[in-house]
Amino acid sequence: MEESRSGTSYPEIIDEKNLRTKKRVVVETSITLGFWGLTLYLLITFLTFLLWLSGLKLVYSNILVAGYPEMVGLFANGMKITAFIVLILLLWSFYNRALIKIKGERRKSQVVISFDQDMADFFNIDIELYREIINSSAITVALERDRLVFGKIDFPTDQR
Repeated sequence: MEESRSGTSYPEIIDEKNLRTKKRVVVETSITLGFWGLTLYLLITFLTFLLWLSGLKLVYSNILVAGYPEMVGLFANGMKITAFIVLILLLWSFYNRALIKIKGERRKSQVVISFDQDMADFFNIDIELYREIINSSAITVALERDRLVFGKIDFPTDQR
């Protein structure tokens, strides 16, 4: 007969985190997070079911047992709260509108989208001409024979 061995016949389990590859860590973490998400999803579904059941009991006790006058009072309170919230929002919007009419635009200063030199380089024009263009009250721009014409000033376009 064979003698029985003492202890387990399984090899030792090596559980050192630094021996695992990044791919294995990512896969194990993804699986863990996925199953935690599934567990939370199922718990939320169960919680929603319990709240739905308690809502049915609440409707039954407030409408059928307490009667119609209680239901009308409940809806009246809800309408009062809704009207109060709408009134606050309307007053706030009227306040903002009046403030803009009195003080003008609410921004303290205009935001610079780009610098003058960058825009002049983009359009391939002189910086002084660009400043003259942006300070003009009205401008006309036309394209005549591969040249941009601004008012009485014309300048060449990029020849491509």
